[in-house]
Amino acid sequence: MKTVKFTFLSVLLVLLLGACGTGEEESTGAESSGGQENSHTEHGDMESDKGVHPLEVDLQLPETSGTGEEVTIRSIVTMNDEIVEDADEVKYEIVNEAGESEMILAEFDGKESYTIKKTFDEPGTYKVTPHTTARGQHTMPTKEITVE
Repeated sequence: MKTVKFTFLSVLLVLLLGACGTGEEESTGAESSGGQENSHTEHGDMESDKGVHPLEVDLQLPETSGTGEEVTIRSIVTMNDEIVEDADEVKYEIVNEAGESEMILAEFDGKESYTIKKTFDEPGTYKVTPHTTARGQHTMPTKEITVE
């Protein structure tokens, strides 16, 4: 008796779950795909209307430098191809080959970039990463400079 109830309930459950998939999607193929395409197109339009754009950082520094030479390191921060003048923070992390790091806070130069000047006292390869936070986003590209 228990197996009959179990089988009956299993069949009923399968039928109910199968019925959940039916609806407007199964009306006609043309209407269904057209509706979905419009739905996705509208979704894309909503994103661009709301200004959902990635934060981009163009990190600029020379590939090489001499020991004791002052180097200009700058980042042009943009969103939707517009310069971001109001970043919450642009902090440069400079890491030497031994893994030791230093953080230097940058400020907007009033034109287009967040700039610092750095003098490297020791030869080696350094990784430079501008930790950039603006408009609810954070990005941190990395480039290297070789000091000879």
